[in-house]
Amino acid sequence: MPLLLAAFASLTFGVADFAGGMATRRSRAVTVVAGSHLIALGMIFGLGPFFSEGVPPFADLAWGFAAGLAGAVGLAVFYHALATTRIGVAAPVASVVSTLTPVLYGVVSGERPESLAWMGMVLAIPAMLLIPATESADPHGRKGHRAAVLGAIAGLGFGLFGILISLTSVESGLWPLAGSRVGSLALMAVLVPMMKARYLPEREAWPAVATAGILDMTANVLFLLAVREELLSLVAVIMSFYPASTIVLARVVLGERTVRRQLGGLALAAVAVTLIAVA
Repeated sequence: MPLLLAAFASLTFGVADFAGGMATRRSRAVTVVAGSHLIALGMIFGLGPFFSEGVPPFADLAWGFAAGLAGAVGLAVFYHALATTRIGVAAPVASVVSTLTPVLYGVVSGERPESLAWMGMVLAIPAMLLIPATESADPHGRKGHRAAVLGAIAGLGFGLFGILISLTSVESGLWPLAGSRVGSLALMAVLVPMMKARYLPEREAWPAVATAGILDMTANVLFLLAVREELLSLVAVIMSFYPASTIVLARVVLGERTVRRQLGGLALAAVAVTLIAVA
């Protein structure tokens, strides 16, 4: 069940990223993050009372706040990379770094996955690289280097979010996610004026912004529930396939072509998930 929750979270994150990318075509990345996280904060305040009773421990809220800072940086950088650099470089780099960071943390902290799970984790690496593949020209050079750097920063932010939010207690319910959105909004309150951007998106961008915010928080809830019942290293690998749903939506909505390497990556991802699930 936890890995199934992680799979649904991965699927939902991918759809949320697509919506966020569409919104970023109409508003600055920091503005999209601020707007979507404002909606997500309202959503979690509505859901929170159903998952816990009383006031959550301050330490859990603090972990959530720190996770929100890391996640907001990752998301803003990722949206910016999608809008200004090569997606085929930034997306796989972000996916690999966001996976390896919590996996390494889990192993160092004492997690020991089964042999089949390790095989699945090894297969996940080429799958993560192939799923966002494109037919674009060779991505080397300045633009490709910038995409790789931004992807790595975004992936590190995503990975740190997963680590920090996993340190919260079950008793705190979903309230650490409220702390994370307070943290991200506090950071956006500082970054938005520094970047001379708007605090709120343009009116025509709000449907995509709201979709991104609701789906992103839904995915975070699923991730938090999954990581509290399963090894962080395994959940992180399942989560790494979020670009798959983004690719499918890009094909259906935008008419982008799916290349053979992407299909090969999806096939490897299916095998990797199966090995992890049966381990």
